[in-house]
Amino acid sequence: MLKKLILLLFVSLVVNSCTKDDICSEGTPTTPFLIITFKNFNNPLFSKTVNNLTVTTIVDNDSIHLYRFETTDSIAIPLNTGADFTDYLFVKDDASDTPGNTDKINFNYQRESVYINRACAFKAIYTFLSADLEIDSDNWIDETIVNKLIVENEDETHVTIFH
Repeated sequence: MLKKLILLLFVSLVVNSCTKDDICSEGTPTTPFLIITFKNFNNPLFSKTVNNLTVTTIVDNDSIHLYRFETTDSIAIPLNTGADFTDYLFVKDDASDTPGNTDKINFNYQRESVYINRACAFKAIYTFLSADLEIDSDNWIDETIVNKLIVENEDETHVTIFH
């Protein structure tokens, strides 16, 4: 009887000393995307869709399309967590048979790593965000405005593009 009691006590101590597996839950905030909305340049209170929008970035000499031939008035795009800048090409009226009008925006920022927990590790927060439109002879983007200098969540618009 004493052996069974000791065995039961030992098993209960071993079971209680184990911790649950650390799994990053789906609701845990991670590195946020940059939220961009498109507005009417002539009437800034109204959203304005971009027809057949393609959004592309270049990583290690490879073109990565985040959006392709989409008509939308807002997008969410990632910023580079390994550098203090990300360049994006925004192509309006893009089609598979005819190229559209391409504008380039350079996003510059500072990165800050924030510890979440053991399961999720770190997330990046971007501070001092700026958006610089490269001017060419045929810009479809009229103006870019940074609404939030800090990108720490996806609840608000960070950048507004007027066209």
